[in-house]
Amino acid sequence: MENLDELSALPEEKNRTEEQAINVTETVSEIEAVPVVEEHTEELEIESLENFNGYSKKDLARRMEELCNENDLVAIRNKVASAREAFNQIVTQEKATALSKFLEEGNNAEEFEYFPDAVEERFRKAYSKYSKLKADFIIGQEKLREENLKAKNEILLKMKNIIQNEENMSKAFNEFHDLQAQWRNIGAVPSANVTELWNNYKLYIDRFYDFIKINRELQVLDQKKNIEMKLHLCEKAEELLLEPSLNKAIKEAQVLQNKWKEIGFVAREQGNELWARFKTATDKVYENKKQYLADLQVKHSANFEAKTKLCEEAEAIANAPHEQHQNWQDGQKKILELQNTWRTIGPADRVKNEEVWKRFRLATDNFFKQKDEYYKKRKQEFATNLQAKTEICIQSEGLQENSDWKTTSEELIRLQQEWKKYGHVGSADKNNKIWLRFKTACDAFFNRKKAHYNSMDDEYEQNYNKKLDLVTRIEQFQINKDNAVESLDHLKAFQREWSDIGMVPLKKKDKIWDKFRNAIKVHFDALQIRPDFKNADYAQASTSGGSKSFSAGDDRHIVNKMTKLKEEVMQLENNIEFFAKSKGPNLIKQEYEKKIQDSKDEIAKLKARLKEIKSAQ
Repeated sequence: MENLDELSALPEEKNRTEEQAINVTETVSEIEAVPVVEEHTEELEIESLENFNGYSKKDLARRMEELCNENDLVAIRNKVASAREAFNQIVTQEKATALSKFLEEGNNAEEFEYFPDAVEERFRKAYSKYSKLKADFIIGQEKLREENLKAKNEILLKMKNIIQNEENMSKAFNEFHDLQAQWRNIGAVPSANVTELWNNYKLYIDRFYDFIKINRELQVLDQKKNIEMKLHLCEKAEELLLEPSLNKAIKEAQVLQNKWKEIGFVAREQGNELWARFKTATDKVYENKKQYLADLQVKHSANFEAKTKLCEEAEAIANAPHEQHQNWQDGQKKILELQNTWRTIGPADRVKNEEVWKRFRLATDNFFKQKDEYYKKRKQEFATNLQAKTEICIQSEGLQENSDWKTTSEELIRLQQEWKKYGHVGSADKNNKIWLRFKTACDAFFNRKKAHYNSMDDEYEQNYNKKLDLVTRIEQFQINKDNAVESLDHLKAFQREWSDIGMVPLKKKDKIWDKFRNAIKVHFDALQIRPDFKNADYAQASTSGGSKSFSAGDDRHIVNKMTKLKEEVMQLENNIEFFAKSKGPNLIKQEYEKKIQDSKDEIAKLKARLKEIKSAQ
């Protein structure tokens, strides 16, 4: 099949004189412009994909052998790829299961070996056969194009000989038209030769009709033949609308368009009518193609989204901390469930499908690799952990009577972070004993520090009353709708005043913050501004231009806010691991962890805001 790119759309010839109008040698050379159809570098995935979900390895091997015996390699290509993917997923699952069982039996991963069974060899053999058939097919197509190129060059030589040597005009006309018919029946040529070949062909046609004079009867006869041929192509194009295989319809439409371009001139009125009929039919074929591709893209997108979600879940499991034997067993069970779910989801488009599969496989491989390393290193780490934690206890005991609160707190926090780097030291009795020693030293210091900071409660209570008074003033504030900028400045001043007020009692912090946020949000809503109320002392976008404006001192207020938040985080982190035993210590710890995380998130936003202010200055 020749690609339409071989033919260039020719401009419509200008009006001829009366003498030229009766000259069939020129009118026949006029070729109507046919829009060039994009060349497809690969076959459309027109044929419905075969669903291999639930197939066993043996079923897939048998199906691969059946596919290799089919004659149409293009039609089976997508099925072969799907079968191969399904087979590889089963083999990967069997390898992972065998490895997991091997490790659970106390073996080392380095000693694990996996040998393909007879079904795998059968499948690989069938797939190799398909690969060879595909390679032979491609070679055959390339050879055929070279043969077509040689045949068309021979026709060009014959045309040239007729133009230069033939004196019998009637004989020359018949021979030349026979050569044109032969040209149209020859298939595609190598793409590198398309343009040059077509230009030479058109050149010889133009020269031929420049030198040959034929009578009007021949012109009428030629036009009649051209009309018959174009009518035939119109009918063929309309029949394609009933073709159930869209892939076949696309190919046939391209062939018909190539033939249309090579048919000679007809009268303008009839030519326009025939072209409109032909174009309507072929356009409908390509509209069906576009709709199919759109539907296929929707399906592929849904599959990609589902597989991406599985990747995220697998990555979350692989990245989650697994500190005990049961944690690893639970994680393995979840990974195997995700792998089973993966096999039930269809493919995405080719590029994304390969990317998302690599991502999913990497996540599962990471999990099993970490699991193996955990069991391998667990016993070796006990002795190392005991030595490290003993040294940490000695250091913390030397700090427990220190009154340099900030420096000592930072050092103990560092020791606490250092402590977290080391796991169990062996039995539960050993773990409890070394932990109690470290906790006793830390408690001694932080209890003294707590007593010191308790004296600051009065100041926190005063700050609370100041913030409560500020909230009251905000609630009483009236928006000046005639001057939005002035009202915005007032609201920014309230935010800065809030930031300048010190810390409040921890138990009242969330309550007063909610009051402040709700009070100021009402006014920003009235101005149709949506600030980030988790970071309410940010400067807001002006209502006039929509761009961010910064007033003097904004960076100072943000720095103050960050400092206070950091101090609050430090105080919370100092005590989070050292609560006295009670009926609900885990609930208290979770509450403190949430407050720490919220403060850290706000600090991150403040840092980003400070960077934005500095870049705008």
